[in-house]
Amino acid sequence: MKLRKKSAGIAAFATFTALALTACTGGGGGAGGGGEKATEENKPEKLTVAAWMDFPPELLASFEEEYGIKVAVESFPDGASAQTVLRNGLSSGGAGLSDVHLIELDWWTEMMAAPEDWVELPEIEDRWVDWKVTQGSVDGVITGYGTDIGPLGVAFNRDMTSAAGVATDPETFGEFIGGDAATWESFLDAGRAYVATSDNYFVDSLSSAFQAAVNLLPSAFEDPESGDPYNLADNAEIKDLFMTFAEAAEDGVSAGIPIGHADWGAGFQNKEWATVITPAWMAGIIAENADGIEGWRVSSAFPEGGGNWGGSFFSVPATGKNTGWAVRLADYLTSADAAVQWFHETGQFPSQLDAIEDPDISETENEFFGGQRLGEVYGGLAASAGDSAAGGFRGENFAGIQTLVTNGISLVESGSATPEAAWASVVSEFEALGFDTAD
Repeated sequence: MKLRKKSAGIAAFATFTALALTACTGGGGGAGGGGEKATEENKPEKLTVAAWMDFPPELLASFEEEYGIKVAVESFPDGASAQTVLRNGLSSGGAGLSDVHLIELDWWTEMMAAPEDWVELPEIEDRWVDWKVTQGSVDGVITGYGTDIGPLGVAFNRDMTSAAGVATDPETFGEFIGGDAATWESFLDAGRAYVATSDNYFVDSLSSAFQAAVNLLPSAFEDPESGDPYNLADNAEIKDLFMTFAEAAEDGVSAGIPIGHADWGAGFQNKEWATVITPAWMAGIIAENADGIEGWRVSSAFPEGGGNWGGSFFSVPATGKNTGWAVRLADYLTSADAAVQWFHETGQFPSQLDAIEDPDISETENEFFGGQRLGEVYGGLAASAGDSAAGGFRGENFAGIQTLVTNGISLVESGSATPEAAWASVVSEFEALGFDTAD
């Protein structure tokens, strides 16, 4: 399988992480303190940045040319590895941390549990969409500068949907899944109609689609006031959503092969499925894995009006020796000009307002997707989602609980359990964790 380090959003597929947060220890210059200032007297020879995706080479070279500071990327194979190193570093007084760290949205709350561990970042007016700044703040203090966002779309293969007699282009596909009034139920019913007339599956993985659906809920797993997890057995909203997807899985709508699975790339090459839930950062990954397979397009319609999946932030640990210059680097890496470079290097859709409107993004034609202007398509999807794209509350245990529940969908996809048995298994695993749950 050809699966490269293409985006921050891939970390959303990380292996189930530890749910109990180790207490973090703080250093000087944390949130509220502002950290040191960048001056010629304290300018280092080198800064380090921890991340798991490809950097535009010109971006790092231009920073070195402007400031005379070399930037070394501490590269990780995936977001889960970066998360583990960061968690361990925070619990040991900053040992082994880089000057700047990339932090993915789904584990942002855990890493920010002790905001004094992080340098307060100066406000930069009118750079980002408002909700991205809110996501990157703790109690109103900015601790992360935003990189990408992940407006949600549906990639589909028009050759396969045409052969099945259901859709020939983005417009007719959008109508097939429900148009402007599309819901998850209408999307899954479209899947049932597709598999009834086709020899392949409708979607690569319903566990992935379910994760996208969870991202749209205002408070999926935890109480926003206390931060405590809801008792999963009593969480009717999640159970109803789970059963909706699990029943579609039982009906054979999905191949049960999510991104990250060893057979995901081969599935594209073998034309095993016709659609993929595709946040903006995944489009480039699909193009690479489906190389040589014609017909892939992205629809402008999405269930429940659209939303967001993924996105990351650059943050500066307060224990670093070069916090002032590290802040300047985080600023540099998240400018509108940098966002345009990220878009062309990795396919990331920007959170920066000027970059979103830049013709270099909105008017760029994507050869793999039949000349579609994906920047324009995803810009429209982001606008349709509006503030709801910010997603719901994500507490310290959000990522772990989400993975646990999503794995239940996988049980049904694999034929290992009925929807009812899979839900019972998920609840049992949750209860074994021994949480003090919200009243």
